[in-house]
Amino acid sequence: MKKISCDKEMAKKYNQIAKILAIIGGALAAVEAVLSMAGAAFVGGGDFVGAGIFGSIIALLLGLVALFAALKPNDPIPWNGILILILGIVMIILASLIGGILVLIAGILLLV
Repeated sequence: MKKISCDKEMAKKYNQIAKILAIIGGALAAVEAVLSMAGAAFVGGGDFVGAGIFGSIIALLLGLVALFAALKPNDPIPWNGILILILGIVMIILASLIGGILVLIAGILLLV
C-alpha cells in the first residue's frame, strides 16, 4: 500500500511541475508573439507559417490556450497529457519554439 501512495504523490508533483512549465511556456509564447508583431525577429519557429502578422496571431492564440489550460484546468480547456503534448508540438512547428518546448515537456510530464 505504501507504493500506491508514493506514486500518487509523485504524480501530484509531476502535475504541479507540468502546470508551472505550461504557464511559463504559454506566457513566453504570448510575449514572443507580441514582440514579433512589434517587429522583433526570433530564430526558429514560425517559419513554417510564414513571417508576419499571421504567424504572430497563431503564436498568441496557442500561448493563450496553453495558459488557459494550465491556469483553469478542465474549465475552458481540458488538462490532458495528450492535448498538452500535441499543443506543444504544434507550438514548436507553427508558432513559438521556446514556449513550445516548455509546453511539450509539460505534456511529457503529464503522461509519465
